[in-house]
Amino acid sequence: MKRFLVYLILVAVISCKEVTYKEPQPKGVERLHSIPHTLQGKYVLPEDNRATRDTLVVLSGRYYASSDPLGGSVLSDSLMIKHYQGFYFININDKPEWLLRVIQQEKNGDITCYMLQEKDSLFNGMLQHLSKEIKIDSVKLKNETLYQIDPSPKKLITLLKNGYFKKTATLKKIE
Repeated sequence: MKRFLVYLILVAVISCKEVTYKEPQPKGVERLHSIPHTLQGKYVLPEDNRATRDTLVVLSGRYYASSDPLGGSVLSDSLMIKHYQGFYFININDKPEWLLRVIQQEKNGDITCYMLQEKDSLFNGMLQHLSKEIKIDSVKLKNETLYQIDPSPKKLITLLKNGYFKKTATLKKIE
């Protein structure tokens, strides 16, 4: 994926592992063909050791960092957004798996981002705890094991509300 996809989806810390999905989530919910007007605008990106902080610009069909207006990502068959129960679900096809980022818009317009991840050292414990809630499949791919779940939309919301998804950042809306 392009560099700025990292900003929007906030692929947190390098030393984290995450649980992925076989198909876009929540399954059975239609994808949106454009980014909702309420999410469009400019957001201050988290600190990234630059002299100046960058800004994420979100338009109806794409987003990019203001420092690279020709970059960014476009909604497509491999980058989808869905809306369900007050949450926005950003689905990224990272063949053979789907990565999921969950966004909740705050009343003031800021967006809070979540993902189902844990630090490497705590990942096995998280998997054990999660496996009490939902079946986890594992797939060996090259030198890596992928852990995937296939929740119903209702179960996905339950996992969110029960704290399995970790807050990765809050992006402050500036316009």
